[in-house]
Formats: sequence, structure tokens, C-alpha cells
Amino acid sequence: MNIKRYIRRFAGAAVAILLLSLASALSAPMASAAAGGNAASLAAANLGKSAGYCADSPSTNSLGGDQFETSCSGNGGAGEFWCADFAEWVWQNSGFYTGGLTAAAGSFYVYGENNGTLHTSSSYVPQPGDAVVYDYAGGGSADHVGIVTSVDSSGNVVTANGDWNGISGSSQATFAESSSVVSVTIPASERASGDYVGAAGMTISGYVTPVASGSGNTPPPVSGANPYSPNAACGSGYGVIDSHALSGATIYLLYNSGNGDNCVVTLATTPSSAVSMNATLAVQGGASASNPGTFTYYAGPVTENAPSSCVEWGGSYKTSSWTSGWSHCGGGSGAPAPSGNNIYTPTQVCGSGYGVIDSHALSGATVYLLYNASTGDNCVTTLATTASGAVSMNATLAVQGGSSASNPGSFTYYAGPVVEYAPNSCVEWGGSYKTSSWTSSWSHCGAGGSPSGSTNPYTPTQVCGSGYGVVDSHPLSGATIYLLYNSSTGDNCVATMATSPTSAVSMNATLAVEGGSSASNPGTFTDYAGPVVEYAPTSCVEWGGSYAGSSWTSGWSHC
Repeated sequence: MNIKRYIRRFAGAAVAILLLSLASALSAPMASAAAGGNAASLAAANLGKSAGYCADSPSTNSLGGDQFETSCSGNGGAGEFWCADFAEWVWQNSGFYTGGLTAAAGSFYVYGENNGTLHTSSSYVPQPGDAVVYDYAGGGSADHVGIVTSVDSSGNVVTANGDWNGISGSSQATFAESSSVVSVTIPASERASGDYVGAAGMTISGYVTPVASGSGNTPPPVSGANPYSPNAACGSGYGVIDSHALSGATIYLLYNSGNGDNCVVTLATTPSSAVSMNATLAVQGGASASNPGTFTYYAGPVTENAPSSCVEWGGSYKTSSWTSGWSHCGGGSGAPAPSGNNIYTPTQVCGSGYGVIDSHALSGATVYLLYNASTGDNCVTTLATTASGAVSMNATLAVQGGSSASNPGSFTYYAGPVVEYAPNSCVEWGGSYKTSSWTSSWSHCGAGGSPSGSTNPYTPTQVCGSGYGVVDSHPLSGATIYLLYNSSTGDNCVATMATSPTSAVSMNATLAVEGGSSASNPGTFTDYAGPVVEYAPTSCVEWGGSYAGSSWTSGWSHC
């Protein structure tokens, strides 16, 4: 068996600097290792599988996906060296944290260093689910990584290895598309770090144990004894974007940016027997799906295509149930009309360049907030659900500390559009239909200025730094808590800002990543508490703060 010696070296060198700089900047806390038995089983279930749809012998993985991570697309749309793709796919779909892992085999070694689970002692006994890294050369570069599937009674270590036995001496694509997942047994006498493994033709640099949570990037595994994760249920390519806890279970909403599909699954927290469960998903103005039944581990997955439409998602577990409002509206460019006979859409009313960023249902109508990133304009329109004649309607929009607009009157299809320029300001938006009306709080704050009437010399973006934009806020008595996000780094930031500071008072800013780390900044301050920063590009966060005797903490959100 002759695996290419240079596999991953070229990829590892390029990403190593980024990985190491991120690790230094994030200062990830030590994480506790998690049992990897499910990872071992999943890895073994894919023995004999090829890279996927691009391979000489195309195959789907055991979860129905057409590749392992980017095994068929990472090399300019062709097959790439994919041993690390396979190992990362196994861990991710077994519910483990995979932050910092890339298509470079050496990223697993760096992962072990950052999370405190790298084993280089010669006395370490490998565990099922561990990754074994070969010929680590430093700087995030290694020759190969495999997954331990079992350790037999004699101490021999059985491994599953992606991208094995390709055509030697060929291009990256040819090697990747001719290789497969192969089982390799490491004799007990050759299993220690530093040992040369004859069957692999390489030297073991160390073993790495996966962790259940880290500093963000993938959702934590389901707590309790459920052997499945949301990703395992929905399949390759999906990432969790929201969740809601039931009594005894959690509903997860996932999205696949590659194909525009949403997926919902309800997972039991501590499954013991089959019970009544359901998972539901509806596209506004379009199709819907559900999966009611009696299940042990999970209901679903239910899937619908909704790249630019609002969805309504939910589920049930025994007698506990929940359904969201219309939310997660995508880009909005294809947002459908409300159900009924209204012939207009929000984007038709507001015009080209606008996308729906929020909505609120009234009795008989829906209020939509749209934004045009090219011009910085917000737009509000209220659309009747079932138009049957002119009725009293309105659409309202106000810029914090600035201008406002409304469009009250008698209309058949819609009120508005009302438009205001607010690229860096909070807005208050709403509308009415007959006797039903609603107005938002100050929200959708753009790059984030100080609230109207504030004498605080600082703004949230000054406190958190360049690159951050306000994504949410919550008023306290005498202060406002701001949640900001930096899309370039994946960092969230929280700052509590006094409205009219006069002297030092007790303040705090708090931020926690679901299943991961947390931070706070309690103390006595004049202008602000914080900033507190955590890395959470695709994880839910819980944020809050306090000012004098007033305090508030969000639920898990902004996932």
C-alpha cells in the first residue's frame, strides 16, 4: 500500500499560518475529550467508499451524501487529496466539534494542540474514534490522517483511511478519484507515537481525540445518550442555523448553502424507547412537510428548498410542541407572496435590489422589512394575505434619531412602500391592517450608532473595533446591550453602553457559545462594560448584560 508521501503537505503549509494565528487570537480554552465510539462506527461503515460523484467508481457515503466534505470539489471542482476530508466528515457527522479542521491532514494535529487532546506519549492506548496523524512536519503540514475504528485484544489498532491506494505518480485529481476508504491495521508493536508503521509506510506523529465542544464552528452533539447529531440526520453539507428546546428534545433547523435546502429534525435528549415525535417545515407561499410518528431517536429529517423564502419550522416530543413564526427568510430576492390571492411580492413593491430581512404577521396581512445593500435604504410594506377590496392599511418606518415615514390609507393589496436611508442606524418598523397593528422596537442597527438621546462618547463599533456591525440590541434602564458580529473573523462581541453616563456604576456584558466557551466583564464602569468576544460563526449564542439594578439575558439565538 503506497499512499502519496506528499499528500496534504502543500495544503497544510498554506493553512497552517491561518490556523495558528486564529488559535493564538482566540485563545481557545481546554476542552474535555468525548467518547468517539460513534465516530468509529461511522468510519467503518464507509470502508470501500470512493471520494464520491467524481470518482472512477462513484459512490455515496453511508449517510447518502455525494462526497466527503469537499473531496470531489475542493481542487477547482475536481477531486482533492481527501484523507482529512474523510476524517473531518466522520467527526462532524458524529456530533463532534470540528472548528479549525481543514482539508490539510496537519490541521488535526493543530486541533489536538489547541483543544488539549493531542497524545504523543508512547504509553497512550489509542481509542476508537481517535484520529491518527502521520509524518507531521510542523506548521500544520502532515502526510496523512486516519480514524481508529477499533483496538483488538492483542492491542492491534484498526484504522479507516480515506484517499488510500490511488494511482501513484499521478495528478492530485487522478489520485483522489482512483482512491477509496481502506482499513489498515497497525500492529501493537508499531502503534506508539514515533513508530514507523510498515503497512502505511509512514511514522505516527500522534493521536488526537475529538472534543464535544470548542470555540464555535459546528453545533455540539446532542446531550445524553442520543447517538445521532443534527448533521448526521440531515446529511452532508448541512449546518445548524437555529434550534429550539422542548421538554425532552431539541428541534434543529439546518441549511445547505450548496443546494438551498432547509432541513428540520427533532432529536430526543435522552432516548429510551419509541415515543410520539414530529418535525415540521413549511415554505411561505409554497410547500410543506412533516414526519409525525413514533420514534426512539429523532423525527425527520424533513426537507424543503427555500434559498430566498421565509420558513416556518417546528416539531413535537410527547406532549411538548412548538412552531416558529415565519423567519430565516434567505436573501429575499425570491420571497413569495403571502398565502392567498395577493398578486404582489415584497420585492415587487419595494423594487429591484431589495431583499427581505424580517417580517411580522398581522391578522389578515404581513409586514415586511427589506434592505438594499447597494443604496443603504430600508423599505417597509404591508401586504394583505387575501385581498378582497380596499381596507384601512399602513406601513411605517423610522430611523433612530432621524426621519420617519408612513403610508396610511385604504388599499386592496398593500400599503407602502415607505423608504428611509439607514445603513448605520437602528430602525423602528411596523404596519397595520384593519384593526390589527404592530410596531417593532429599535433593531436592525446596521453598522451600529449610539441610541437617540445618548450622551455616551462611545459607539458599539468603537468599543468592539473595526469590522464589527450591530446585529441586535436590548434596552436596559439607563443603558443598552449591543450584540455585534464580524463576518470576516466569525467573532461575536457584546458591549453594554450607558445612555447618559455621569459616574461609575455596576455594569456587565456577557456572551456564551452554545456547548462552548463563555465570557463576561463585571465591574464598575462609567461609559461601558465589555467588550466580551467569542468565536461563533455557526453556533448559537446567549448574550446579555446589566446596568445598576437592571439586567437581561437572551435565549440561545443568532445561530
